[in-house]
Amino acid sequence: MQRTGMQGKGTMWPRVLSVGALMLMGASATISAAAAPTLASLRSHYETSVTIEPMLQMPLPTPPTKLFNTVRYDSDGTSLAAFVTPDPQDQKKHPAIVWVTGGESNTLADFWRKGSRQNDQTASPYRDAGVMMMFPTLRGGNDNAGNIEVNYGEVDDVIAAAEYLATLPYVDSSRIYLGGHSTGGTLALLVSEVASSTHPELFKEVISFGATQETMFLQEATFTGDEQREIELRAPTNWTNDIRMPTWVIEGKRSGNYYDLKPMCDKNKNPMLHCAFIARHDHFSVLYPLNRHLAQQIMADEPLSIDSTKSWTIKK
Repeated sequence: MQRTGMQGKGTMWPRVLSVGALMLMGASATISAAAAPTLASLRSHYETSVTIEPMLQMPLPTPPTKLFNTVRYDSDGTSLAAFVTPDPQDQKKHPAIVWVTGGESNTLADFWRKGSRQNDQTASPYRDAGVMMMFPTLRGGNDNAGNIEVNYGEVDDVIAAAEYLATLPYVDSSRIYLGGHSTGGTLALLVSEVASSTHPELFKEVISFGATQETMFLQEATFTGDEQREIELRAPTNWTNDIRMPTWVIEGKRSGNYYDLKPMCDKNKNPMLHCAFIARHDHFSVLYPLNRHLAQQIMADEPLSIDSTKSWTIKK
């Protein structure tokens, strides 16, 4: 069964910058994005102290072999499961997308079973259009080793999954995209913010549906270290200036996380971050028509674009 991946509204933590030295030198009080430490640089010197109550691990699903192959990829020395579109055997290189599901994003259930056009969380328009797909499981999910870190180490897992995808002979490594929905959308934003510094050529564009300004479900976590810093390093709203690859934030205006995302988008000045809020759609109904539109652009090798004023009617 498809899992509902909707997140609630969080509390925004401010990004605190040290400006004393610059002011002493007579520098402007307006700090450029380059003067601030990046999320990637801060993560490189910080080890999370999060612990989560043990969760019931679901067996690794078995999708139809005509749709997906089961593979293993390496992340930080740990072998993790993933599912990848098989080689079409046409001797061509194809565009591909790594897709991160909503809900408990570390774990996958029957992700290949299409939902209705009002709630298709499987991102099926990409595979229908001919885009190669990769659904990674993440640390602590399904039968994987490691512990769930709630959008911390998982950032590295998604990057490692894309690096694996780039090695496949039938994948065009210059046309790999990243997408996600809800909790997966929040993780996709964090990956964009980190990979912009560490792997700037890995993703051509990033697509984030229904994210939130900060990571949800942290109330279920226990931190033995600096809890505020742990929250800050998981909050995409703090690090949007780090984004250096085209990144799309998409949500329906009718319900969902629109009111959580709008303040982040209203203050955004980064030309690489684009926000599209779609009228007459909600957190789930926005997925099918927009994914179908984006899949067509990916197959045509066009820059992604969305007209937020368009009526995105779902045709029968």
